[in-house]
Amino acid sequence: MANLIGLAVARSEKTGFDVREHGLQGYRGPRLVFYASGETHGWCRKAAELLGLGNSAYRRVAVGADYRIDVPALRTLIKSDRREGMRPFCVVGNAGTINTGATDDLRALARVCQEGGLWFHVDGAFGALAPLSEKLRSVVQGIEEADSLAFDLHKWMYLPFEVGCVLVRDAEAHVRTFAAKQDYFGDAERGVIGGGLPFAERGIELTRSFRALKVWMSLKAHGVAAYARLIEQNVAQASYLAELIGRERDMELLAPVALNVVCFRLRPRGVAEAELNALNKEALLRVQESGVAVPSSHGAGREVFDARGDYESSQPA
Repeated sequence: MANLIGLAVARSEKTGFDVREHGLQGYRGPRLVFYASGETHGWCRKAAELLGLGNSAYRRVAVGADYRIDVPALRTLIKSDRREGMRPFCVVGNAGTINTGATDDLRALARVCQEGGLWFHVDGAFGALAPLSEKLRSVVQGIEEADSLAFDLHKWMYLPFEVGCVLVRDAEAHVRTFAAKQDYFGDAERGVIGGGLPFAERGIELTRSFRALKVWMSLKAHGVAAYARLIEQNVAQASYLAELIGRERDMELLAPVALNVVCFRLRPRGVAEAELNALNKEALLRVQESGVAVPSSHGAGREVFDARGDYESSQPA
């Protein structure tokens, strides 16, 4: 939901017409498109569909060997789309992808957006909390240049579902996207509706639970420094796991370990490539069923283990 809100504000501010009033059904202007790598979480496609842009408006950009978005390829695609008469309006960067934990070159993406007049949204997933640690802050440098940032608190703050956060740099743009005067709201400056922050003007929901309470209480109880230590410990665990895998002749590391996701698979000597998928799938299911840990998997036999022991579905959208 946090990412959906960020993309909705981008659509409202950068499409060049009043999309709230006129919608997209009768729109006859240039095709609206936005950009993100193919490593981006499945929310991107769902948001494109829910916002009326359509899946084809989500322009998937190639990644390099490090699973970070290929910035020259992004520039080329934007230029090509503009020549074809399309209207680019947003670039989505990743700070910790779900598949590999990779973080895009956020500063480079910010420059692309500044030069092209595009909205820069960052899916912070868990990586947005890396700056709590001085040791890890540089991994997500450039995140502070985002026009909007969304991230989850159930990951590196270890809170229960559901609680997420979205930050929008331009508060007025945020309100313009969602605010709607209703008689039942009233306009009193005092009383239960007076003052404060009207969340109904900043998102889709009108009535919702007090999700921020558990965040506030956790921070008050434990302090920011405790979470910084946990994050550093988690990254160290992932690095250690990668080191152990590197020592095993029958295991293979499949992606750089940038933060807390380790991608690996079993690769026993003498087993044909065509048999590895079935082997790894069976091994994965046996580990899950044992109750020892809950690693996840995605495509082509590549197993993804989050060093927290937490589970994230990483099936392709």
